[in-house]
Parts: sequence; structure tokens; C-alpha cells
Amino acid sequence: MAKLTFRRAIQSLSQQTDGITLALLCAICLALAAWNWLAVRTTMQSNVDARFELRTTAAADKLAIALSAYRDTLHSALDRLALAPRPDESAWRTYAQSMRLAERLPGLVTFARCERTGDTIDRVVAYSIGNEAVLGPSGSMAVPRGTPTSGTVFTRSAPSTGRPYLVFLSDTSRPSTCAYAVADIDTLVHVAIGPLLHDITLTVSLQDGANQPAPVFDSLYPRAPGEPRPPVDYQAHASLPYGEKAVLFLTFTASDEFASLRGAGVANWALGLGLFMTAVTVFAWALALLARRRAQRLSEHGAIEKRRSEGRLFSVIQSVREAIITIDDQQRIQIFNPTAESVFRCSAMEAIGAPLARFIPERFRDAHYQHIERFGLTGVSERLMGRGRPLWGLRSDGEEFPMEASISQSADAAGKFYTVVLRDVTEQRQIANALQTSRNELEKLNARLEAVREEEKLRVARELHDDLGQRLTALKMDTALLKRALGDQTSVSGDVKRIEQSIDGMVAAVRQMAADLRPPMLDDLGLGPAIEWYTRDFARRYGVAVDFSEAHSLPPIPAIVATALFRIVQEALNNVAKHARATSVTIELSCDRECRLRITDNGRGLPPTRPKSDSLGFISMRERARLLGGTLEVRSPSEGGTVVTAVIPLEASPPDDSPAA
Repeated sequence: MAKLTFRRAIQSLSQQTDGITLALLCAICLALAAWNWLAVRTTMQSNVDARFELRTTAAADKLAIALSAYRDTLHSALDRLALAPRPDESAWRTYAQSMRLAERLPGLVTFARCERTGDTIDRVVAYSIGNEAVLGPSGSMAVPRGTPTSGTVFTRSAPSTGRPYLVFLSDTSRPSTCAYAVADIDTLVHVAIGPLLHDITLTVSLQDGANQPAPVFDSLYPRAPGEPRPPVDYQAHASLPYGEKAVLFLTFTASDEFASLRGAGVANWALGLGLFMTAVTVFAWALALLARRRAQRLSEHGAIEKRRSEGRLFSVIQSVREAIITIDDQQRIQIFNPTAESVFRCSAMEAIGAPLARFIPERFRDAHYQHIERFGLTGVSERLMGRGRPLWGLRSDGEEFPMEASISQSADAAGKFYTVVLRDVTEQRQIANALQTSRNELEKLNARLEAVREEEKLRVARELHDDLGQRLTALKMDTALLKRALGDQTSVSGDVKRIEQSIDGMVAAVRQMAADLRPPMLDDLGLGPAIEWYTRDFARRYGVAVDFSEAHSLPPIPAIVATALFRIVQEALNNVAKHARATSVTIELSCDRECRLRITDNGRGLPPTRPKSDSLGFISMRERARLLGGTLEVRSPSEGGTVVTAVIPLEASPPDDSPAA
């Protein structure tokens, strides 16, 4: 109970620790996400400020370059007028076109030679790209009071449209010779810096006579009535000189849209990504904690099941009828079940921890040790021991006994273990020896009975041939004398003739019986002539063609072998007559160191199922061959028929006490 309470307390503490860890992880991830958002936002804001400054500086520089181009053009024109003070309209146009002023001076409307009288400018000759709306048809224009003679810029509006124009006036220190250029300020700004103003607002101001800035250009003009100006979140100021005096004042402004267009929103994306990664991390950590708890539960369940399994395994090991011994990689006993105690007559307390060699006869210990070492290297999980050779164990009292055993191996954290399952086969060996002795005795008895039967057949055949045959021959002679004595008495001559025929039939029957029992030529002429005579007689009686072929010269064949081969031929032909329905039989016989007999017929062959085990014909043939150390095989080829093959060694000898027939 105390152990269970302690385990629950540990589990509760572990769950609380997991909750605190999860909360800390969530807080750390949120802090990292906020810090990352702040860092990205600061960096992106710095980038936006730098980009705004770079854009405004570039725009101011381009406008300054445009103003400088106008000033340089007017100075060049004065130099030209110094050489040719009074050009006509055509010469002035040719000069302007050669200078490519339409390309060099953005927003150019008119480029003209003029004469200054006081505060009035009079146009003399002009090159106009468009209609000049500043001087008008009169060709004169009043210059603002206080305008210096060293060159200046001022504004004029078209009388008809009110559209503002910039007038660039050259040095008028020589009133009779001066030049001016009129530029459309909207065209000048948009040509010079138009691409830079797509997300920035520009306001251009020019000082009026009271030295107050007067707006002359607004990039938002024209706009719908009542439309508010966009909020100002970014602002920059610049002034552009013309000569030695600042004449144009630039004001650049932009809203937050400039920041969003330039990537300031990346900070928000970074924050969103950080929050998403925080959620993913917390979720993954929660899954990991759940998986760990599940793994702990499974581990505890597995440990319980393992203990139960070990308990069941121990119960099985304790109850099985085979002896089970488990050893470690040092071949020291770790498990010794009750059956092993009974087999080796040693208690488990004494055996556990002892080397396995204690229960192996000394002459086998080295070989057994090496066998286990090699088995451990193979990695095979299980195999039989001994490989067909007898295994021997040693009881605690020194008695050796035969046994059968199999070995298996397993490994765990504690190392490698080998388990041997063995069985004491002393009783089985005794039973097997008794069965083998009985079999040998039965074989001797069978061989003796066969020999006795052959002897009896030989004796009966001789008696039939010698005794009964002689008596029938004498009776036939008496019948012949009787027939001669009766002479021509026809009344009894027919009876005497029938008696002679009966006696002849009896003589033939006696001879056939004697030949069936034991053909005389088997003993007189040998195996070959005996088989040849029998095949001719078989063909005559059953109408089956028999082809017998033998080697040209057969070595001397022992009588017992000749008798066995003849009886096999006799039984095989008897089976052909009874079952095969064959029309031809072929018999082949050859002998060198062994006699090989092959009998083939063209009958219907063996049945689909093998002949019954109690088929006496096959049994008698097989036993005759086996008793002489030979073999006999019966099979049916695919083309049909039956083939009987017998192989008997010439030096075959019958079992002891079995004389040859």
C-alpha cells in the first residue's frame, strides 16, 4: 500500500512539473516572438527612413541638375550673342536645334533672345516648342522689382489658364543683349523626377517679392474638391540654388502607405509567424508530454505483463516433462527446473551457479564448450544438438546416460543466454535395442522359414518326380501290357485307352507341380535357363509375350541369390497375369559384383494410390531382396506399365543360421 501511494505521489509531481514546464515554454516562446517583432520592426523602420531620405535626396539632386542645365544653356547663349549680337529668326532656330534643347532642358517651352529696359523684357527672336503664353502677343514682360541683373528665376502664370511657368533670365548687365527660357514647371518636375514621386508627395515653392515662399507646384494637383491631403508621417525639406541664391524650396511628404509599400509590414508578418511557431512549439511539446505519459503507462503495463509472462514462463518451465537448463555466456547454470533435478539427481540449489561441465562426461566437455561458443557466433535462434550422434549426460552420482537435446539462444540487457531442452532417452534406447534385437531375430526366423520352405518344396518336388512319377510310369507300363494282352477285344480297348490318357494327364500334372515347387533346372543348369524355361511356360499358359535377355556370360551365382531372383521373377509374372492386363513382358538380367533384375510390362500400371501395405506379393519380393542385403523398387513410368527392379549383391549371405536352399 505504501509503495502504491509513493508511486502515485511521484506521478502527481511529474504531472505538475510537466504543467510548469509547458507554461514556461509558452512564456519563453511568446517573449522571443515579441522580441523578434520589435527587432524586425525597428530594422524595417530604419530601412524605411533611410529609403525615404535616399529618395528625396535623389529627387532634389535631379531637380538641381535640371536647374543647372537651364543656367548653363543661358550662359552659352550669351557667349553666342557676344559673337553674333543680332541673329535673325532662322539663325536663332538653327542654333537652338543644334543645342538639342528640347532634350537637354525638361519642360522647355520657349528659348529667346531679349533686351531689357528697366523692369521690362522685350523679346527679339525666339525658338518656341509650344505656344508661348507668358509674354503673350506683345512680346514683352515685366520683371519683378528688385530682380538682379546677374540672372534669376521667377514665375509667371498664363493669363488665359493661370498655369504657372518658370522664367529663367540670363545676366542682364548688358541690357541690349540677354536671353531667357520659359519652362512648364509641371513638365519639368515630372520629366526630371516623375518615377520618384509615385508614393511621395512634393510641394515646390518660390520666394515672392516679399521673400515669402509661394507654392508653384503640388504633385497632388489636381485633386477632387474636398479631398483631404494624405496624412504626413514622413517629411523632408530641400532648397535648390540658382546661381548663388536659393530660389526653389522643396517639401517631400509621405504617409504610412510608403512604409507598407516598402516592407514595414514584414514586422507584423514576423510577429504572426512567431505566434504561429509558439503555438506549434507548445502543441508539439504538449504532444511530446502526452506521448511520454502514454509511453510511461505502456512501459508500466509492459513491465506488469513482463512479470506476468515471466511468472507463466516459470510455471511452464517448472511443469514441463523435459529437463530445461539455462546458462549464461560463461556457461554457468541460471535455471534448473524440477525435471532436470530428477534427471541429473541434483537439486536446483546445488546446480544454479555451477558450470554446465559438471553434468557432461569429461571426455566431451571441451567439444561441448566449443560447440556452444560456435553456436553463439552463428546467430541461429534454435537447433538440435549432436547432429545425429548420441549425446551423453552425467548424473550427480557419476552415472552416464544417453539423451536428446536442442539448444536456443537469446539476448537482453543482462547479456546472452543459452537454453538447453533435453530428454533422458535411456528407456527409449533400451526399447529401441529390444526392438532391433527382436527384428533381427524375426529376420533370422523369416530367413530360416524361407529356407525351410525351399527345402520342403525341393523335397516334395523330388518325391513327386521320383516316387509318384515312377509309380505313374509303372502304372502306364502295366496299362500298356494290359492293352497288349487284351488284343483286339474292342469292348474294353476304349476303356484301356481312356486309362492311358488319364495316366498321361496325371504324369504331366505331377511334373508341372514338381516344376512349380522347384524347377529342377534351377539346381541343374542355373538361374538363366530356369528363368528362360519359366517364361516360355508362362507365355504358353497365359498368352503373354515374354522377352528374356541376359548377359552372355554370368558369373557363378550363389544358390540363395539365384533362388531369390527366380522367386521374384515368379511373383512378378504372377502379378502380371492377375492384375496388369499386359500383352508383353521384358525381363533383363545382368550380374557383375551385383545382380540386377529388371521386369517391365506394358500393362495398366500401378493404381493411383500406392499398393496396400499388406500386399503379400510386393512384401514377399521386397523381403527376399532385403534379407540378402539388396533392394527392390516398384514404379509406374509416365508412359504406362510397371517396372520392377531388384538389386542383390553377389556376396550376399543370409542371416545367421539360415542355410541356402
